[in-house]
Amino acid sequence: PRVMKALDLTGYKTLAIAGGVAANSRLREMLQTECGRHGLKLYHPSPVLCTDNAAMIGAQAYFEFLAGHLADESLNAYASDEEADFV
Repeated sequence: PRVMKALDLTGYKTLAIAGGVAANSRLREMLQTECGRHGLKLYHPSPVLCTDNAAMIGAQAYFEFLAGHLADESLNAYASDEEADFV
């Protein structure tokens, strides 16, 4: 995997995974095997702590809606340095 190449190129000996992707049991197993083969440490939280933040975003959107903070059609999904008008 690319992450193993990145560890090799940078010289880092530790890998930490988190978030929704870290709940993937096949990925965790594969990374554990690869890290073991290369003498690297792998850190990951318990799967019950590996959540996707979609629920948090949805909850915040609900409260923004209730507060009357709405966006028009100019809002897009691109990250920017500018704060949105409705925040």
